[in-house]
Amino acid sequence: MAKVKKIARIRTVRNAKTVKRSVKTTTPKIDIKELDPIRKCGAGTSVKVLLRVIERLDGESKSHLVFFDKHGWYCDHGRTCPAVAHARKLRRGLSSTRQR
Repeated sequence: MAKVKKIARIRTVRNAKTVKRSVKTTTPKIDIKELDPIRKCGAGTSVKVLLRVIERLDGESKSHLVFFDKHGWYCDHGRTCPAVAHARKLRRGLSSTRQR
């Protein structure tokens, strides 16, 4: 009985097909637009910076809203969203006087 199991196992290994998968490692294209937080969020908002981050990768686009207020930087998808890092990086380079 042990020989039958061993032979069956060898056959499945010999007949197995190797499937190659292509991994796309392209970097996403990031477009960032600064929005007016008072116009978008209202007069009583605590948001100091509001950015729309559009991430394009392989023909698909994903839109993010990134906020900066008294709680810090965050996206509508959460604090760990990669769009937050892109927005913070860009915001350091902007010379806008919109921050309070």
